[in-house]
Amino acid sequence: MTALFIDSTYDVTLGVLDDDFKWIDFKQYVGQKSSSVLQKEAWNLLSQHSLRPKSLSSIISVAGPGFYTGLRLSEGFADVFKFFGINHYSFFTHEIPSWCGTKSGTWMTKAYRGEYFFHHWTEDAVKSELIAAKDLADYMTQVNEVFIHSEPSLDATSLALLKKTVSTHELLKKYPEKILKHVIENKLQRDSFYFRAPEDEFKANP
Repeated sequence: MTALFIDSTYDVTLGVLDDDFKWIDFKQYVGQKSSSVLQKEAWNLLSQHSLRPKSLSSIISVAGPGFYTGLRLSEGFADVFKFFGINHYSFFTHEIPSWCGTKSGTWMTKAYRGEYFFHHWTEDAVKSELIAAKDLADYMTQVNEVFIHSEPSLDATSLALLKKTVSTHELLKKYPEKILKHVIENKLQRDSFYFRAPEDEFKANP
């Protein structure tokens, strides 16, 4: 089993997994336009390890939360591999901490036009909500440790308010055998989770 991993929720991250769910390669492309990076670097990554599309057993992508344009990029790329009969699995970033053993917590990221997305979970319940920038400082007084995907997924305002953070991107890099093995063995196929519907995301400001 060799799998290709794609995350284009913010910056692009690409990886190749071996049969034991360990990284053969794992690369993040920071500060570059996703549309100009994903396809070229994915083919380069496969070539570097003498892999062809048909030799892959599966494609694993992050289904959000994220923006429509970034998520559609990885979805469209995965569709190319599905044409070859390769399985496509997907998951949400905020699912990572619980798969690594954290029974309750808060995950956050920058969302749409001055909003922040929060996902809270316990053993008994989950809750997701959008918080306006004007309310963020007050809201953060209720939160101690926060899971984030990576610093590029936030901004200076939110980073300044964080007391203690754990990166789900780093958890993904460190524990693929826990996270991605769970995704594949359970054949997870999450629908894309956009912060807002496409018709709202592309609506012009009044």
